[in-house]
Formats: sequence, structure tokens, C-alpha cells
Amino acid sequence: MRGAMDAPSAQEVSRRLFEQGYDAVQVLPATTGEAATATVATSSASRAAAAGSPSPGAALGPSAKPEQIGSFFRQLASLIHSGFSVSSAFSDLGMRSTNRGIGEAAKRIAAGSAQGQAVAPQMAQFGTLFPPHVTGLVAAGETGGFLEFAFEEAALNMEQDAALTQGLWLPRVLIWQAIWSVLLLVPLFPSINPEDLKASGIAYGRALVFVVLPLGIGMHVASVVLGKLWNQPLARRFHDALSLRIPVMSKLAKMRALASFTRVLRRLLMSGISPEPAFVGAARAVPNTVLSERILQTGAPLVRAHEGIDKAIAATGLMGDDPLQLLITGQKTGQWMEMLDRVTAYYQEEAARATEAAKNAQKRAGVLITLLSMGYVTIALTVGLYNLVFKFTDSFGS
Repeated sequence: MRGAMDAPSAQEVSRRLFEQGYDAVQVLPATTGEAATATVATSSASRAAAAGSPSPGAALGPSAKPEQIGSFFRQLASLIHSGFSVSSAFSDLGMRSTNRGIGEAAKRIAAGSAQGQAVAPQMAQFGTLFPPHVTGLVAAGETGGFLEFAFEEAALNMEQDAALTQGLWLPRVLIWQAIWSVLLLVPLFPSINPEDLKASGIAYGRALVFVVLPLGIGMHVASVVLGKLWNQPLARRFHDALSLRIPVMSKLAKMRALASFTRVLRRLLMSGISPEPAFVGAARAVPNTVLSERILQTGAPLVRAHEGIDKAIAATGLMGDDPLQLLITGQKTGQWMEMLDRVTAYYQEEAARATEAAKNAQKRAGVLITLLSMGYVTIALTVGLYNLVFKFTDSFGS
């Protein structure tokens, strides 16, 4: 619903609406005509832009697994669908969350929402928990009045991230087995002296205690630390750019980006948002920062110049010819939403296939590393035993 209220501030309007059982999607000063449209467009775009940038202070904050964040957003959407206010939904989940970081963030967002603050800027303060595209999704949901659907979209994004890592425990085990096999083998044969096996055992034991074990444990610790840093906001652009250089991961990133972009764009346009802020909001919801910036830089100026959303999408160079032709036809025939639905469904299916292909590629990489290490161990054992036999026969002959 839309309406007007006399109040000294936007916060007071939000507070009064909250007391009446309503959630304030957007509160703007009273304006008329073109000024009102410009205000809405500017506010929508600026909120999406602000929500897309994590707070620098959150660079080393709390973290959670994608499946935990996905479950949090799925429950959040369910609570709001059932009639909970935004503040009460966050508060309820904050008290029940098993992840301390999510729980504390939810409580703080609940307190801010109760005072009339928008959700997306608050979420942006927890950049290690909520990636920029998630806060961009929430900003779009607040702008368009479909916040619960934005939470569902965020849950879907996190569940896709979780699906990408499911079943990868075996490649990880194989890789670490390969690493430890090499570490244990390298000092073995140089330590063996056929003339003094006791001294050889002591030398090998020292190598294990003072070299192999510290090195192996150090590698495990380093992998954990690097894994934590890999998921920090400061590293997000780096691994988003890196994923676009790996063919199988590049396809996955593009399919997910287009599926998310077209879904959110449709929601915003159906909510009555004008094309430019709708385009910007949908671009901020793309789960790859590099692709998000590409869409904004190449497409947004064309929408601003009233060239049409189909031309703006074509300018990004991301969409295939067949889906793009569907959108152009929809623009010309007035069936824009129907064609946008078909394109979204197509890219969602492609994203699911790309996810499976990426998982299989990671498994093959683990198996390949294991086979290479096994080959190295086999060769090293053969050469080591061969040299050991000659050492033994030489000592026996002397």
C-alpha cells in the first residue's frame, strides 16, 4: 500500500506504521510530479549501491557456512510470509540461531528495524556473513516491496553455494593423503644406512618429529587460515575474477548471474519500479562482483538514456543470442514479463547443470592430484629401494 502521513521524521513514520502492524518499505518526503519520480529512482539506486558495499570494519567479522546462512534466510522468508514483522522475524531467529555470528547480527538488525532503519544497510555492516549480492537483493526487495521473496532468493543463492561444495570431502581427503604420502617418503631413504639400522631409525624419527610433522601441521593450519581469508569481503573480488578465468567455473558464474539478474529484474518491474533503478537493483543482486560491475557499467547508461532494457542487456555481452532474441521479441510484442520468465527458467536450468559440471571438475582434479602423487611415490620407492639394495651389497662386499 502507498499513503501519506504527517510526521516530524521518516523514523517516526516507520515507528507509527510498525505499531499499526505494517512494515515500511520506503519512506520519502512529500514531493510531486517529476520530482517524486526522480526521488524514488535516486533513492532506489543509491540504496542498492550502498547495500552492495560491505563496511570496511566488517572485514574480519564473524562467518558462517553457506548452508547456515541459506537456512537463516529461508526461515526468515517463512516467518514474514506467515505474518511476522521484519523486526520480530529477525529477533525470533536471533534468539534461536545456532551460529553465534548470525544470532548477534539478527538481534542488531531487529533492533534497528524496530526503529525504522532499512534492513539492507544494516546487513552491509556484516560483510563476512552477508555478501554484497545478498545485501543488494534485500535492497531490491525493500525498494520493490517484495522483501520476503528477496530473502527466498538470498536463500537460493546460499543453497547453490552450499551445493557446490557438497560431496567434495573425498577429493580433499585424497589430496591430503597425497601430501602426507610425499612428506613421509621424502626423508625415508636418505635416513637409511644399511650398516647401522638403529641409527637410521633414530635419524628418520628426528626427521618426522622436527621436519615432517611441523611442516604437515603448518600446511593444515595455513589451509584453514587461507580458507577463512578467501571468504572475507576484501578477497571476494579476487576470487570472483579468478573464477571467470577457469572455464567450468566461468560458465557457472555467468549462468547464476543471469538467472539471478533476470529474476530480480522481473520482480522490480512488476512492483512498478521504473526501468533504471530496477536495472541497477537487479545488477546489484548478481552473485559475482565482477559481472555485477560489468552489467552496471555497460548497461545502466543505456537504460538511463531510454535505449531499452533489451539493448542494455545486449551491451553487457553476457546473454546468449537465443535468450536475447526472446527478450527483444517480448519488448516489441508487449510480452516482456512472459519472455523474462522463460529466460529466467532457462538460465536457472543452465546454472544447475553448470553446478554439477563444476562439482565433477573439482572431483576429477582431486583424483588427478592423487594419481600424480601416487606415481611420484611409486617411482621414489622404486629408486630408493634400488639404491638401498646397492648400498647393502656394497657394504656386504667390503
